[in-house]
Amino acid sequence: MAHPGPTVLVVGSGVVGLTTAVLLAERGIRVVVVTAEPVGGGSSGRSAGIVSQLHGTAYRRMRGETALKNAVAYRQANAAGFAWIDLFVQRHDVPFALRDAYLVAGDPAATRRIDDEHLAARRAGLPVEKLRHPELPLTAHGALRLPGQIVLDPRLLLEALAAEARELGVVIHEGERVVDIDVRASGPSRVTTAQAVREADSIVLATGTPILDRGLYAFKTQPYRILAVHGTGTDPDAPILTSVGTGGSITVATAADGGATVLGGTHPTGVDMPESRHLGVVQRFAAANLEGFTQDAVWSGQDYRPFNPIAFVGLMPRSAGRVRFATGFDGWGLTHGTAAAIRMAREIAGEPKLDWAATIGRRVTRPRSSRIGVSADAAAAARRVVTPLRITATDRRLLADGQGIVHRTDRGITATSRVDGVVRSVSGVCTRLGGALAWNDVEHSWDCPVCGSRFAPDGAVLEGGARGALARYPDPADWGGAADRHADPGAVH
Repeated sequence: MAHPGPTVLVVGSGVVGLTTAVLLAERGIRVVVVTAEPVGGGSSGRSAGIVSQLHGTAYRRMRGETALKNAVAYRQANAAGFAWIDLFVQRHDVPFALRDAYLVAGDPAATRRIDDEHLAARRAGLPVEKLRHPELPLTAHGALRLPGQIVLDPRLLLEALAAEARELGVVIHEGERVVDIDVRASGPSRVTTAQAVREADSIVLATGTPILDRGLYAFKTQPYRILAVHGTGTDPDAPILTSVGTGGSITVATAADGGATVLGGTHPTGVDMPESRHLGVVQRFAAANLEGFTQDAVWSGQDYRPFNPIAFVGLMPRSAGRVRFATGFDGWGLTHGTAAAIRMAREIAGEPKLDWAATIGRRVTRPRSSRIGVSADAAAAARRVVTPLRITATDRRLLADGQGIVHRTDRGITATSRVDGVVRSVSGVCTRLGGALAWNDVEHSWDCPVCGSRFAPDGAVLEGGARGALARYPDPADWGGAADRHADPGAVH
């Protein structure tokens, strides 16, 4: 007897999850989507809306860490993702603009990197043009140009994807965070949220990082934050510009409302605090390089950088062939994430693999990538072990509004914050891999430097692989702050 649950359950409503749902539903497969955030509330919705095949210096890295055939397959995958989004936004009247994309050498030392990227990208088949003396609004010691890329409002794209999915019969449950997954070799697997238990033959984890700790993907990718500011007063027809230099990279793109979005300050999650210092880098760049720029909004997003230079997509180890996942898009999820959805949908439907998907699926990690991963894992492990040893008791009464500290109490490592006059204390240890948390002073959150999970001041999970909230502790009355009268930390916010 057929079970009453959906054939496929997709966890996550970003571009990967919703595109997968649409592609499966088009094939007549029953799909249910569960998502902790409202549609558009996750990392995809907080992106700059750049749908581009010019991915920084990705091909330069691949030349040293993987075979040429894999770089070619990466280029083909992104071309497929780009073409799918291009067709979708035209069919569904999603507003978009075509812009040339430039990779710019922001200082003389970066010229070599631009030259290397040009050679590597051309070898992989990406038709980039090298410009020695480009006329651009940024300082440029050479640049690469790729015409005809897309800029759009990512929230409008996600809303259109969700509307199309629902039109095809997909049920989307918003505000449901997954707390447990029971994978079964025979019979339907079970996905438990705070609101319900759902059954499915197949599960797709489209959650940025897999929420099942199988295959150690939390240690095969590095979570990182990227800061963004939006402002007005700039040229609404400006191209997509990514400036690379000794201080990192900064991307400037026209926003959907005609203003500009500036992204940069990239750094590992929960490391090298305070967060406001990275925000300052982006703000200073915008003020110095964009004439008439007036900041009116600030936010940040999170993505995962794979130690193998190509994203991980496919079957989850030890899942009896029932669970697929996608992670490690390194900031380019609108194109490469769409390609991942195309690949997973075809595999679930039992269709032959596309050539680029088969090639990427057979790739082997070279020693250099392995060394990068081992080094990063060692650093993450050190942060997990050494950081707590450095935490000492402190005078919490000195805590200013908007600040947080991690300190020792009789309960162990404790994280205390004061936000809007309310003092809250929670466990200072991540519920996923046990990392000691760090305070994010821009977004007022507790961030884990080991796995990238993030928590609200009251302990509720915001994003990442953690499925359980932080333990709440009573708030001492002598801290000078209002008592926390908020709801249970396990509730979805």
